[in-house]
Amino acid sequence: MVGWRPLHEALSKDYDAIAIDLPGFGHSPPLPPGVAPTAAALADAVEGELDRLGVAQFHIAGYSLGARVALELATRGRTLSVIAIAPDGLGTPLERVYQAAVLTSGRALATLLAPNATQVAATGAGRSLFFAIERSRPWQLPAADARQLLLDFAQAPGYLDTVQAAMVDVPTGLERITCPVLLLQGTNDPLVSMQTPRFLAFVRHAQMQWLPGLSHVPLSDDPQLVASLMLGFLKTATKRGNTTEGCHHSDDPGSASRSRR
Repeated sequence: MVGWRPLHEALSKDYDAIAIDLPGFGHSPPLPPGVAPTAAALADAVEGELDRLGVAQFHIAGYSLGARVALELATRGRTLSVIAIAPDGLGTPLERVYQAAVLTSGRALATLLAPNATQVAATGAGRSLFFAIERSRPWQLPAADARQLLLDFAQAPGYLDTVQAAMVDVPTGLERITCPVLLLQGTNDPLVSMQTPRFLAFVRHAQMQWLPGLSHVPLSDDPQLVASLMLGFLKTATKRGNTTEGCHHSDDPGSASRSRR
């Protein structure tokens, strides 16, 4: 939820936001032993929580791994629309190795900085030290949010297993997605900027919007722009006659929120 906080107020004006953590992140325990944290397995967990809450259909949004989980859920026929921000999953072998190396290095740096998380997050320079790899304007993060994100990065028990699973996890069934899909991708994203356009070849009716100058996590870099694009897309999708609505927003890689009008 922390990663989506810059957009929470804008989205909550029209939608009821419900925050959850993906298995192995935040307050959610990891998946059972022997269950690899693939996008499908994480989607199973999210779908189970949706069932528990009585949410039958929903709009869904996520970024990075959350976007990948959102697209997986869309293959199951319950989503009314999808907003996928910087989704991964269609990387070449070399791109997957590079992405895993960056994410693993980020975990190592987070572990190193965690004992001094308050001091690191207190200044723009400190926030830039850790978050520059995935954000274009890391100094804009509120200190409290930056501290929590840093600690979550360092302490999430499912982090390394999820990075490892992503090395070989490939999306399937994307052709089954029939709802409206919006892909958002920052032009300065060092992780997946080449992967996002590839989803256009597999997802029918998908549209894509580049975010000039933004990186892998544009939510805090330009929340007004991202919120405007999301709400405009949702408004258009809603006009298609949906009567039951919801959103799922997934943090990178572990927290999520859903909303139901």
